[in-house]
Amino acid sequence: MFWSFSSYSAMGRPENEMISNSLAQEIGEERLKELLHTVSGNLVLPPNIAVDKPVYPLSKEAIENVWKQQTLLRMLQLMDLPFLENILEPPVKTQNLQLSKEEDLVISNTCLDREVIPRFCVPEVDNWLNATIECLEYFPDQFIVSVSQQLAQNRNEETRLSIQKKILFDIIVKYNQERDCLLTDEYFDIHSGIIELIENEKRTEALEAIQLYLRLLLPNIKEELRRLLTFMAIASEPNAYKLQKQYDNKTVILKTLAKAVLQTKSLSKVQAEQLIGFLLEYHSELFKTPVTLLDLVSKKLKKLLHGEDPDATSGFTFCQRLTYKEFEKQKERTIQYLQQLALEINSNPSISLKQRKKLIKEFQKHHPEALH
Repeated sequence: MFWSFSSYSAMGRPENEMISNSLAQEIGEERLKELLHTVSGNLVLPPNIAVDKPVYPLSKEAIENVWKQQTLLRMLQLMDLPFLENILEPPVKTQNLQLSKEEDLVISNTCLDREVIPRFCVPEVDNWLNATIECLEYFPDQFIVSVSQQLAQNRNEETRLSIQKKILFDIIVKYNQERDCLLTDEYFDIHSGIIELIENEKRTEALEAIQLYLRLLLPNIKEELRRLLTFMAIASEPNAYKLQKQYDNKTVILKTLAKAVLQTKSLSKVQAEQLIGFLLEYHSELFKTPVTLLDLVSKKLKKLLHGEDPDATSGFTFCQRLTYKEFEKQKERTIQYLQQLALEINSNPSISLKQRKKLIKEFQKHHPEALH
């Protein structure tokens, strides 16, 4: 079998062969209507689906697998990822750690509305305070009690708002410095790939890569990250509440909260700051689903819903099968180029005789057919 990099299509399957969908069997009419309603409510499928075609139900697991599969394939298009093991199956230890986080964070703190918000004696709650309150909803009870007590002690009307923001900022820093970072080293290859895109000034591709990457995180981790980045972006603005007199807001935010987002020994300090800076700059776009991914998933689900082979057309460019004749033609042309290169090396007066013999020997070792 011979290949040339161009475009990919399914092979080895007769065109008229009927493909059955094993996921779409023995499900009643009511279940069918319910699932189709669920799918159509969560994903906008192409409008050209014919009504008279048979439609098969899909399980929630099948739909989730399609999303994950297409997310990973799209990431492979955007970045060079040498290892996929940690992406497909994160280490058990990490999974357990994240599950323990989920148990701690998934339930919003019910005492927040009763104790913290009433302490804000201000005419209007601004974006800074709103972002802070969202972060506090993920905090353990002891932090909520502490901040409520401190806010209650503030009696000075003239400095009330500034003191309140100082108290809130300090408690956010304290909490985030005591817990694990949200983006861990298990996705180091993805972090490196994104940084490479940023360094090569491919910012559009970098943004899409991050959007895809964030889809791999647990929902509660992703939501806490969204809230933290929103607060960091708002608090780092030059005209926002002055966090420290001697430094600008962005410097203070990066110094105090950057490690809560990303803390890794695999990246240099400059690279880590570069990635976090990009996250802050595009914080309002990070958690949107890329249009390209929506299109890929909708096409895949459309085929599954109609019982067709979802892999008949991948939608990706990888390689194209060549005939034997085409392969031999390309092989002959390659040998000709190698022979020409060997002659140029052997007749080049700028290369010493000793060096030429060494190069020809290496040539003979790796491309013997070119010297026959």
